[in-house]
Amino acid sequence: MPLITSKPGFSLIELIMIISIIGIITVIALPKLGLVIDDVSEKAVSDRLIEDLSLLRGMAMSHHDTTWLVVDQVQNQYSLWVGPSGSRVLIPDPDTGDSQVLDLDSAYAGMTISSVNFGGSSEVSFNWWGTPSSGGTIVINGTRTITLVAETGMAYE
Repeated sequence: MPLITSKPGFSLIELIMIISIIGIITVIALPKLGLVIDDVSEKAVSDRLIEDLSLLRGMAMSHHDTTWLVVDQVQNQYSLWVGPSGSRVLIPDPDTGDSQVLDLDSAYAGMTISSVNFGGSSEVSFNWWGTPSSGGTIVINGTRTITLVAETGMAYE
């Protein structure tokens, strides 16, 4: 009589168990994945703001002109300007030539400017020495705070 040998593979019960375990892990992981995506988006907005503040400071020093960051919390956007107060113009993007207005609703879905305060104002200027008109903060989604130091013009989170 020949011996009965089993063939390698999975039984139906083993496959059902594996699929169930994968399903349970997925149900647990999906909500946390959403939090990770929000955190990455908040970090991206924060980094972009810090880079734009640094750009404005550098432009003010290199061009010997006044530069401005103007935040519109109601429209959930900010813009970059150059020139004296009465005749400032939007700074064009060096790659596209478009004006430097960042609309968070379209560029970073779900991100909002929670608050902005530059000495009681929603805008800050840099003089040709790179010194800001005041220090201040911008808060993104109520969790990330970008701080502009009045004495140095440096921005950090």
